[in-house]
Amino acid sequence: MMQTLLRIDSSLREEGSFSRKYGDIFIQMWKERNPGSKINYRDLNKERIPHLTQEVTQAFFGGTQDDGVLETSDMLCDEIRESDVLLLTCPMYNFGIPSTLKSYFDHIIRVNQTFRYHGDQGYEGLLKNKKAYVITSMGGKKTDPEISEPFEQYLQQLLGFVGIEDVKMVSINGTASADFILGQEIHYTNQVKQMI
Repeated sequence: MMQTLLRIDSSLREEGSFSRKYGDIFIQMWKERNPGSKINYRDLNKERIPHLTQEVTQAFFGGTQDDGVLETSDMLCDEIRESDVLLLTCPMYNFGIPSTLKSYFDHIIRVNQTFRYHGDQGYEGLLKNKKAYVITSMGGKKTDPEISEPFEQYLQQLLGFVGIEDVKMVSINGTASADFILGQEIHYTNQVKQMI
């Protein structure tokens, strides 16, 4: 069965981005192991997702809708719903995720589109039976590589909320260190390849 992979890059850097670089390595390995699979690509730096407005949020909850007010959100929701696998690359900026990625999630986390509310029973994510591969990057070095940074935990929370619970993550950290290129690139390349 042919799978559809949706790759989303969120780094502001077109060149010198570690998250993009290791995303490329992942895609190369994915193609080798999944010949014939379909790959869709969304670059949030080139295709900026607008911030939410009052008009859009009201439309989310059934308010008055002008023609086209939900066009962007509907398109993004359809895109991720039609995907089997998500590859998300994300650098850490000021201890958080890029604002472009936050806007993306604001548009796809929608009631009756990607999650459902069951009253006292809480929420149910609707994007089930999907896998997510997340590649994060940060200049600082983790004291404990096994502990996720708050922004990484946040990404897992967002994905889990919409029903994507099968998440594998590789954290490319310490990229600002002088010895990163000397000793860590091969290590992280192998980690990314082993995700698949």
